Amino acid sequence: MKSLGKYINSYRKSGDRKWFTLIYQEIMPRIYRFYYFKTMDRELSEDLVSEVFIRVYRNLRKTNLNERSFMVWTYRIANNLLIDNFRKNTGNTEPLESVLDHIKITDEEFFKKNSSLFRKEFSFKNTELLAALSRLTGLQKDVLLLRFVEDMDYNTIAGIFNKSNGTIRGIIFRAMEILRKEMGR
Repeated sequence: MKSLGKYINSYRKSGDRKWFTLIYQEIMPRIYRFYYFKTMDRELSEDLVSEVFIRVYRNLRKTNLNERSFMVWTYRIANNLLIDNFRKNTGNTEPLESVLDHIKITDEEFFKKNSSLFRKEFSFKNTELLAALSRLTGLQKDVLLLRFVEDMDYNTIAGIFNKSNGTIRGIIFRAMEILRKEMGR
């Protein structure tokens, strides 16, 4: 990710597609994971990723973004597309927080195979974690995913969800408390 800021600036200045290709290669796997963990649908995730990057491509040269603000902007596009897709396909017009809770976020296989950060952080078995995660809200799961799996800082996560840094820290704290209680720790 060290090069992302360079790629963004180079693309904005030159418009050369090679820079956009590098941006895409750097960020696409993260956006794909974000979608896949929520939808558990490979084709839908790929379609949504394509739409995100079409929008990024159309608008990136019009913006003045640094690396962090680019990540926030891209994830906001991704989150909004997911919500729009969910609402379109379900006819759900509930408030945003309620919609986010209905969209699944985790795949049991993912946590069984790749949750070393959770194992390290909490020192427990994945089967227990999966049961405990089901007690969290969609937003809590999203924030934990971005913080511990995607290794994003609090400010970036706060920007994505348009919340304060303190609110994100509080969400993580409450989610961790729920997990500790569910885990009997």
